[in-house]
Amino acid sequence: MNKAGSLLDELRTQYESARESTQEHADVESFQAIDARLRKAFRWLEKAVTYLGGLKPPIDHRFDLGHGVVFESPRFGHGSVGQHQHRIVGFPVLDEINIYYEISASNPVSLEVAAGMVAIAEKALDDAGLQYTSRRVESSDGNVRRCSFSVPPAIPARITFRVDYQIGIVTVELVNVDRLDRVTLEFQSSAIEEPILEDLVRLILGRDSAFLHRAPLAGMRRQSSVAR
Repeated sequence: MNKAGSLLDELRTQYESARESTQEHADVESFQAIDARLRKAFRWLEKAVTYLGGLKPPIDHRFDLGHGVVFESPRFGHGSVGQHQHRIVGFPVLDEINIYYEISASNPVSLEVAAGMVAIAEKALDDAGLQYTSRRVESSDGNVRRCSFSVPPAIPARITFRVDYQIGIVTVELVNVDRLDRVTLEFQSSAIEEPILEDLVRLILGRDSAFLHRAPLAGMRRQSSVAR
């Protein structure tokens, strides 16, 4: 037999959850407002990447392959900005902005690892999207003693803005921007303004890391909400 009041408790829990959900979505901008922000951001970023591609400025970040092997004198190479659209109630809206660019180093890099580290080194290079050639050195009995890797002086980098119109969150994924790694941040759509974009360009160039502190890591906002 159900305890008295258990149904009322269940209804109260559902009611409070529904109220919290309504309050959380109350500040979500209209899809027209979010789309306008993204289109403005796209135009701004397109100009910025064009200027960077023409200037090819130095990048003050350390791109380390491990074992003390580092890409020397990295610079902004060439880049492009693209977009993706879908429709909401028949209206085309931007749901993704992609920035692709290449970081050019002054020289290729070489890395030599012991036989037991070959798979780890290959995974690290593959995860970073780096091109490479390898040469295995074998002993007289045919066993691999060590492996030498040669990596061209080019690092592919990518920044992706993806928007969830339902909850008003813009997820920004950074790949090889300030290191050979990836990080994903979550912004409220209303935050996608010129100061944020300026901080992003400063991060690309290694002048400032403020962009990384402007929003929580992806998933942290939801975990905080669950904890409450």
